[in-house]
Amino acid sequence: MLARWGTAFIFGFIFVLLLDFLLFVGLKLNYFDYYGIDIYFNTLFADNQPYILLLIVSALLGYAMLYLRGNVIFDRIYIVLVLLFATTFYPPVGKATGEFLFAEKAKKMQILDRNETIDLLYRGRNAVYLKKPGGTFSVKYTYDEIKLLN
Repeated sequence: MLARWGTAFIFGFIFVLLLDFLLFVGLKLNYFDYYGIDIYFNTLFADNQPYILLLIVSALLGYAMLYLRGNVIFDRIYIVLVLLFATTFYPPVGKATGEFLFAEKAKKMQILDRNETIDLLYRGRNAVYLKKPGGTFSVKYTYDEIKLLN
């Protein structure tokens, strides 16, 4: 029984990582590069993973695809998920998905001793990326340079 779950986990983990990879490559190309956010893909990928959820979904998906009777249904659902996650390669979808996951609109902040209402695009490890009103690119500030007011 343990070998069965181990096999299911490894199998599921490979398939879940494919979905995850598709999502983050689309976001990198169509959200982060669009706004000029200079973050390496590996850092972006590693910092934004719900690891516990990934492990649980990997085991369940692998078990469903390998051992359940109606596994053809799970195979088809997986194919639909691959197509859905691949839509982030389409620029408007990738940008909208990135904004949904990472952007925070109209945040009040103290930036270098002046108060501003600004859109927060991404909170990274060492820096925050903001978009000034009317701007199309991000402006990078370290956590020492800003203070969130709301």
